[in-house]
Amino acid sequence: MKIIKEHYGESYLSKTRWISFIEQVASLEGIEINKVAEIGVGPNVMNFIVKKTYPDCKYVTIDINPDLKPDFVASVLKLPFQENEMDVTFCCQVLEHIPYEMFVPALKEIVRITKKRVVISIPDVTPFFYLRFKGSRRLFKRLWKGISLPNLFTAVFNKKTIDQHFWEIGYEGYSLKRIESDIKSIAGIIIKEHFRLVDRPYWHYFYIEKSK
Repeated sequence: MKIIKEHYGESYLSKTRWISFIEQVASLEGIEINKVAEIGVGPNVMNFIVKKTYPDCKYVTIDINPDLKPDFVASVLKLPFQENEMDVTFCCQVLEHIPYEMFVPALKEIVRITKKRVVISIPDVTPFFYLRFKGSRRLFKRLWKGISLPNLFTAVFNKKTIDQHFWEIGYEGYSLKRIESDIKSIAGIIIKEHFRLVDRPYWHYFYIEKSK
């Protein structure tokens, strides 16, 4: 789905959105990177941050909408790169914009071009709980980061009321268990880590790497 340029106005760049950009840059820590790709340009902020943080890194942007001025206009289902050409590929808040039956084929294509790590984030509407007070980070590490809770009243996804999205984690038929299972169905990869941001639990991050 092509998202219009006006979508990325002033209101889009909220405080929590900036926190998500920081999280994405943090995902590069400890990885030797020469070339990074971003699928879904958005407001073109990540390009600037990564280049400032890693000045020797080549950063490539891809989007289906030419109005957003990406380096390459292409579909996530057919990326114009060689196998393992990118060290890291970001695809955050993008995959919910395509029908779910395209999710695994799209992720396979992202994995194909990536050597070290794929970072994706997907909307998650399941209940979320965290516990933070002085000393709790050491005592309750898991609760400090936050955990997803069982969704007792699963709603049916209604595309008419959720603009531009085809699916989200936590709606009927789109459980976290299913998404994890479908990711793991791709040969040769592992989910290194997955988590939700305490400041914005609506975004569920997955760090995916090729198994050695």
